[in-house]
Amino acid sequence: MPAFDYVDFYVLDPFNPRYNNLDLIEDDLARMVIQKYEMIIFTNKGEVLGDPNFGANLLELLYETRVSSEAVRSVLEDQISTYIPELYDSSYSLDVVFTQDTENYQDIMFIYLNFADYDVYAQIGFFS
Repeated sequence: MPAFDYVDFYVLDPFNPRYNNLDLIEDDLARMVIQKYEMIIFTNKGEVLGDPNFGANLLELLYETRVSSEAVRSVLEDQISTYIPELYDSSYSLDVVFTQDTENYQDIMFIYLNFADYDVYAQIGFFS
């Protein structure tokens, strides 16, 4: 098992309910993993200078015709294994579910990550 130094920059958005303007460094493993995971799901490939493969392209996947929840889960698993090595020996669960918003004629993707008693929920789609 690799030895990790669990220190990273504190990058929470000021609109995040967990934001603390006095923090510069994140040293809690669970919060650091969640921070990295949120960066993956909210980033499209090509948006990070120097790493064109970083990001999950979730909006693009949402509007693909015939993409399954298993395919999206596989994309997320690949991103997690590449960019969150801290989860190497940790137990976590990841689920992806699609549903339809019939009122607005669109699909919505729900992503659920459970890690270290944290539940991270993401809803991907266009909302008015």
